[in-house]
Amino acid sequence: MKFFTLILLIASGACRAADPVVLDAGADAWLADPVGETLAQASAPASTATSPLRSGTVENPISIAYLKIIGKDALETATEPLRWDSDDWREAGLIGGGLLLTGALLDKPIHDAAQRNRSTSSDRFFRDIQKFGTKQYGLPVLAGFYAYGAFADDDNAKATALDGFAASLITSFVTSTIKGAVGRARPNTGLGPGQYHPFKGDEAFPSGHTTGAFTFAAVIAAHYDDVWVDTTAYTIASLVGVARIHLNAHWASDVVAGGLIGGLIGHHLVEFNRRLRAEGSSFVPTFGSDGNGLTLSWAF
Repeated sequence: MKFFTLILLIASGACRAADPVVLDAGADAWLADPVGETLAQASAPASTATSPLRSGTVENPISIAYLKIIGKDALETATEPLRWDSDDWREAGLIGGGLLLTGALLDKPIHDAAQRNRSTSSDRFFRDIQKFGTKQYGLPVLAGFYAYGAFADDDNAKATALDGFAASLITSFVTSTIKGAVGRARPNTGLGPGQYHPFKGDEAFPSGHTTGAFTFAAVIAAHYDDVWVDTTAYTIASLVGVARIHLNAHWASDVVAGGLIGGLIGHHLVEFNRRLRAEGSSFVPTFGSDGNGLTLSWAF
């Protein structure tokens, strides 16, 4: 938990653009000055967030609005292949071919090398590290992001938690569906990497732990620009994949597939939700004072 706890220290500001409309009213010193705020934000150092959010644009986790976000995320993921062009399908074919090639040429040698180098201490380390690919570790990390965001009024941190939870639900469903359909035998069954029993329940392909770890890593990395944050998140996710191979639970191609599913879906849903929130925050009125009168502004 240390690595992810450090991530909670990052704060991001929210910036906004406003078009003030002066209303006929007397000046009120106690009202906020949106023009002054905008100028101050423009001169402030850049935030660590990739795309700063307006204050109040992130949904309450216990709300119909957030349930709608999850529903739209699920629909976006399910229908995304329908929007692919020829280049997208070509890339998907290359990735699929690469996974098949990895399975045919590298799964057995990588598996054998990993099992030869096992020890009591390495098993202990990898049993601990693989937990970062489970809800047992992932959900407390996301809860920490949300708690920090609520305490510091940091919408980017809150959005990280909400996007991470939604993406985790969706990638878990995708992974479980593929596992059941493919039915690949796990290496700890004693069967080879080419043993597949569709809809029989062996379920090695893809690695669920790796999918979960890369989902969390991709969501965090998509919300923060800091190199050390991205490096930490993806290093832990990669170690989860190594752990699954080392502990004889998955073949290398299972791990690569899990990383691709979690990473691609996690990153895509952050960008998708960013657009949804931007659309939802359009034409939101803000009241304030410019020192001479009452102002009414709309943020775009």
